[in-house]
Amino acid sequence: MATSKEFAAYITDMLEPLGDIRVQRMFGGYGIKYGDVNFALLLNDLPYFRVDDRNREGFEEHGSEPFRYSTKKGDVTVGSYWEVPTDILEDPELLLEWARAAIDAALKAHKPTKKRKRKGSSSA
Repeated sequence: MATSKEFAAYITDMLEPLGDIRVQRMFGGYGIKYGDVNFALLLNDLPYFRVDDRNREGFEEHGSEPFRYSTKKGDVTVGSYWEVPTDILEDPELLLEWARAAIDAALKAHKPTKKRKRKGSSSA
């Protein structure tokens, strides 16, 4: 089941107060970025936020689970993205607070890509 454009618009509208929020299609769903850093996924009309050791406990306390999907070889768990609990999703202020923590987790994990030097190019 794919994520609807309407759901993606709803979530990004709620996150708009955070600033530079952008959405892009990916894997039948959407990725949500703050600047150049992906901090949320929308898959099967469910939102998932980036987690790390600093914010994972809140997700666990709400009974949330990490994102999972099935392949021919078996189930895969993506432990860095956890489903946003319904009660958080329904409270705009809490949602922004949790999104900020997800952005912090994403920024902490972000490794900028290095520019490759092209063969045969020389510096002047």
